[in-house]
Amino acid sequence: MSDADDELRATLLDHSDHRAVRNVFGAHTGSDTATLDDYVESMRATDGAVALVADDGAADVYARWNGTTGRFEHLTIWPPWSIGGFDHKDADRLAAFLDEKDDVRPTPHGATPFEDQQVLSSLSHRIWP
Repeated sequence: MSDADDELRATLLDHSDHRAVRNVFGAHTGSDTATLDDYVESMRATDGAVALVADDGAADVYARWNGTTGRFEHLTIWPPWSIGGFDHKDADRLAAFLDEKDDVRPTPHGATPFEDQQVLSSLSHRIWP
């Protein structure tokens, strides 16, 4: 297991009082399944410590819960650096967006471009809202 995998497992265990988080943990370890709604809710239940990553063709899609604004956000990065982003008022809109993507999976927030404000600032001129 990688350090990111260990961090994700520890975060999910720390928040296992939420059913959605337990379902995501089960899916991550291969012992259970989780719905897309579980994945989205796990971001809010962990106060953003868990993010999601998905594939959209050649692009990587990152999603997070932003507790400061009370909204979900996603960032799409297409090689070689075309950027798109959007915030979602509610979980259902993000789940509908992610439902069209492939291989949605949890990841630690620290393993996403959201973690580094310098990265986000450098992307701000490229479509990021």
